[in-house]
Amino acid sequence: MLNKVMFFLPTLGGGGAERTVIQLANSFAEQGLNIHLGVCDLNGVKAKLLPEVSPKIQLVNFDCGRVANAILPLKKKLQAEQYDCLVVTQTHTNIIAALAKKLAGVKTRLIFREVSTPSKNIKNQGLTKFILKTLVNFTYPMAQQVVCVSKGVEQDFRKYYSYKKSNLSTIYNPVLDDAYFEKLKTPVQHTFFDGSNKVILAVGRLTEAKNFGFLIRSFKDLHDQHPDTRLLILGEGELRTEFETLIAELGLTDVVDLPGFDSNPYAYFKYASLFVLSSNWEGLPGVLIQALASKIKVVSTNCPSGPMEILDNSRFGLLVECNDQAGLTQAMQKAIFGDYVSYAEQDFAVHIEQFHKLTVLQQYLEMMEQAA
Repeated sequence: MLNKVMFFLPTLGGGGAERTVIQLANSFAEQGLNIHLGVCDLNGVKAKLLPEVSPKIQLVNFDCGRVANAILPLKKKLQAEQYDCLVVTQTHTNIIAALAKKLAGVKTRLIFREVSTPSKNIKNQGLTKFILKTLVNFTYPMAQQVVCVSKGVEQDFRKYYSYKKSNLSTIYNPVLDDAYFEKLKTPVQHTFFDGSNKVILAVGRLTEAKNFGFLIRSFKDLHDQHPDTRLLILGEGELRTEFETLIAELGLTDVVDLPGFDSNPYAYFKYASLFVLSSNWEGLPGVLIQALASKIKVVSTNCPSGPMEILDNSRFGLLVECNDQAGLTQAMQKAIFGDYVSYAEQDFAVHIEQFHKLTVLQQYLEMMEQAA
């Protein structure tokens, strides 16, 4: 019988992986399970998501800085609490948790979560890469299940690490719930939303992974043909100056805007003509799922991994290859001004249900009960 569960994270610093874990932990606490949330560092910005943690959860602050320093504190906690299940997220954290559990000599079952595509996200080379692969293949067989957030992540994980064990599975993130659909209703004001423009929306951190430079260049070609188009990119990040310079060089200052981070980007969907995901790589792009669920038209790169699954091989949106500038321009033009994809509402409802919180929670609950 499942009773006491710990979720273990490096920090509560505000990433999508952390927010998903908090959502899972909160939901199980609401169902009456005894939930602990173990964290290595809650200093400064690393506690950004702390207000989102339910008061029904027992917070365990190991206060040990780096995850590697958590081996002994986690070992002692596992021995003291005798958890039924330990759910861990991110590769380096998974490795440390496995070592701590082995040292503790407890019967606690392990569930690991993999949230990104290792071949793209992990930059290790040479000896460092060899050591990481060795550690993964030593520790991951200790887990009852290794949950990947998309089938693409699962396939890439197995190939990247030459992983042979059969304990890999895929469960999508709980991206959709009633609170999300309420957020869609919030009114938004922006000069582009004056009724005369065709606004293209993108959302994400201004980083290499999101590839917004590619989107801006592709938009330039579209705007030359359709002067009533506008581009709005919500997010903040280290490449802001680079993108602002590019926008100026292309003469797009009046038609491309980078307003910064907005905690509710979903409210913009109802004002835009198109949502575009231009990423080089993802794990499972939640914002693409959310855009799709809002019924806005969507165009995405076929990056590893997630978009192919989310759009079901272009059944529910348009896919283009990464860095195919002409292809993205053509897809945006087709979506806004041409013939977009069509599908049966019943088929769409069945497809989108797999990303709903209730569906995902049931999958995790069944997995944790089997592990316990």
